[in-house]
Amino acid sequence: MSDQTAPRPRRDLPEVKFRVLIAGRANAGKTTILQRVCDTTESPETYRMVDGERTKIQLIPTSDRGEHDITDELKFSNHDGYVFHDSCGLENGSTKELKTLQDFVRKHAEKKTLYEQLHVIWYCIPMDDHRPGLNVDPLHALQIDKNVPVIAVFTKLDAFRRNMRMDLEDDEQAGDDLDRLTNERCEEIFQRECLDKIGDTTPFVLLEGMNDPAAHCAELIQTTAEALNSNTVTLMLLAVQTKNLELSVQRAAQESLKVFNVEVDS
Repeated sequence: MSDQTAPRPRRDLPEVKFRVLIAGRANAGKTTILQRVCDTTESPETYRMVDGERTKIQLIPTSDRGEHDITDELKFSNHDGYVFHDSCGLENGSTKELKTLQDFVRKHAEKKTLYEQLHVIWYCIPMDDHRPGLNVDPLHALQIDKNVPVIAVFTKLDAFRRNMRMDLEDDEQAGDDLDRLTNERCEEIFQRECLDKIGDTTPFVLLEGMNDPAAHCAELIQTTAEALNSNTVTLMLLAVQTKNLELSVQRAAQESLKVFNVEVDS
């Protein structure tokens, strides 16, 4: 066989990882969201840099490895294209934890490779509090790197509606209008306590029913893809989100149309 007809050597595709920081207070439903994104009920595996090597560890409360660290990498065995980092719990007024988060974002903004860079922040705001708006405040402090969008993820919407309905049930005037009044009151509080505070430019999603193992987070992935500033990073997300074929096809069509328009204009 001549050199002209010899097949070209196959090039290995680069390893693609999409790095996510998921932040919010304890019990905000963060781990559950990650499980739904990766379509699993298993707990994530934890990796930590030990003596310069990325090592799988088992967190044991009685040992020096018992405390979770934001630099730990969380991965699911069935979906290792994602690399997650957990804020461990960002409570109201906790300046120390907030500074740790900010330092983490700044550190990854200085990384040279896409593999090491942070790609998105999912900031979880649980709605089961009486004043959910208090959990919104740290969100803006995390909007440090313009290349790393912060998505406001409102969780536990079902508990929010349930609590609001219970409050209205004590009002005898509610009567047959209980469902309507519940919806109206929820919309009013959500607008005032949450949407008005995050601002018009912050992308957001509403999640409920996440305790169902069959639930999915397609809207979260879609919103993330639309918020990313780099086409390269968007394609990285599509590469790891193999479960969401509809999103992949849709975004691929959009990118192809952009290329076609550029060629026509030129």
